[in-house]
Amino acid sequence: LTPSEGARSPTKMEPGGFVPGGGLPSGATNMSQLSPGVWGWAGADTVNANMAMVSRDLDRKGGAAVVNLTDTVMPGVLLGLEAAVSETKHLQEHKVEECIAVGKDLKAPGSEFMSTVYPFEDEDAASLLPFFPKAFKKIDQIREDEGAVLVYCATGQASTALCVGYKMAKEGLSFEDAMAQVREARPNALSEGLNRNLSRQLTTWKKWPEFPGLPDWM
Repeated sequence: LTPSEGARSPTKMEPGGFVPGGGLPSGATNMSQLSPGVWGWAGADTVNANMAMVSRDLDRKGGAAVVNLTDTVMPGVLLGLEAAVSETKHLQEHKVEECIAVGKDLKAPGSEFMSTVYPFEDEDAASLLPFFPKAFKKIDQIREDEGAVLVYCATGQASTALCVGYKMAKEGLSFEDAMAQVREARPNALSEGLNRNLSRQLTTWKKWPEFPGLPDWM
């Protein structure tokens, strides 16, 4: 389901799971706009353990799972839901010029925006680090032109890791400090933090002497 501009708020919203950075959870229906840039849904009868873990820490309005469509994690860098690529007006208001998809088979933005896909497949095992150089260069170029990028993925894990890594590289932060700042900017996403695989990659990457470059074996 794709949220439409100006959709009415539902009269009753049942608690449901939320996939940060993704679309609706399994079984969810009737996605509606609760307020500008804020979405909720009803009808999620079954939610897997991961979704439940995230959803229990969400802010709730009338029992609805609530999350911002996008949040600015640093100037010119927006972290958001996959659904955001369909919201042309919202992206234009935030001066988004390019949408960066971290993963395969994700929804693409309209022709008004440039789009780059980094085919990261398995957030529990694969390496995200090889995508950093090109992704960071792309983000730098857009920001230098005073534009903005939207970073998104299917679950919120890979897109958050990319934004955390970018902050580490640009601001010289530790993984812990960069992660804390991203979570502060987007408090309803990844309440339990990044998974072990991505956390380990970012922690290890910071320790290499050639940081913020990548080790030769990558």
